[in-house]
Amino acid sequence: MNNFQVAQSTRNVGICAFLTVPANIAIYDTDIAFSACATKTEADCLAAVIAGDKAAADNSGFSVDKLIKKQEVCEEAANLCARSMVKLDMLDNHSLADSLNGTVSYFLKAADMVCGNRLMNVYGVMNDNLVLITADYLTAPQLTSFLAKINGFKEMKGSAVLVNTNNPVLTKAFDTAMRLTTADIADLKSLVKDYKIAHPAFYNGLMKACKLPAITVRHTPVIITITDSDTAVALAGVKGTLLATKELPVSNVSGIMEYATVKAGATTGTFEKVGYITKIMAMGIVRGKTNSFTVSLTPGTMTEAQEKAINATIAQLIADKQAKADLRKAAKIAALAKEVVVSF
Repeated sequence: MNNFQVAQSTRNVGICAFLTVPANIAIYDTDIAFSACATKTEADCLAAVIAGDKAAADNSGFSVDKLIKKQEVCEEAANLCARSMVKLDMLDNHSLADSLNGTVSYFLKAADMVCGNRLMNVYGVMNDNLVLITADYLTAPQLTSFLAKINGFKEMKGSAVLVNTNNPVLTKAFDTAMRLTTADIADLKSLVKDYKIAHPAFYNGLMKACKLPAITVRHTPVIITITDSDTAVALAGVKGTLLATKELPVSNVSGIMEYATVKAGATTGTFEKVGYITKIMAMGIVRGKTNSFTVSLTPGTMTEAQEKAINATIAQLIADKQAKADLRKAAKIAALAKEVVVSF
């Protein structure tokens, strides 16, 4: 299950627990419509739990954490290979350069075992030819860190393969069951409005149970690879800013920048480094998966006009974001005020 489905399951369990409390049953027991809806919701939630268990049993030990580790080490492999290939091609040693691979998908799309073997192969080539490649393009500490990441990925338990790729039928059944419970909950929220005045504690309790829990972004990482647009070489020391988070990471020696607390949805990223033209990029963050982006910075010196244009764009984006938030807040207040008027 992804993070959103986990939150849905938690909500469903909470609703069932609330509906089965004897004191609550006594309140709605004689209400035919509400009782029927409550019974259906409990049955559908149970069916969703069973469907989820069946899907989980077919996931081959899927590990989101391992998928993240795989993503990281594959990104680094591609960057280190690309750096090494640049130097080897300059030396006209094309056969050795061709033994490396600077494409992320070459590693990432392979099965875990094959991926591990490919990572070790390129590590061996780079390590054996470190003197030839030279420290300007590849350093011993980089290789040491790379090897540690390879071993860390290979030693992690579980599989980086997505859940239920072997049995999509179970995945579809689980998704259908979850959608059904969502519809049931919508019906409950409509029917419970009749209890807002007569039984406010019951009403507030059920509405709270129906609320979707906060969705963790721990498993919604954002990994950005920064490169020089002219040489395709990884760039270290690039500062990144996303409007959807307060994190301020800096790209490492492999050009990799990581975020851990980015909310899902549309956001804008700003990437800057002395000696390069600052870049603004629109980005869409998807919940429950690793989000990967590649950013290329163009060498050059920022002019005063460019600086002003960048600052104006960022200020406008922030203002637009705040305006949307204000509109949502105003709409919510208006809806609440309307509810109060209708109730009385």
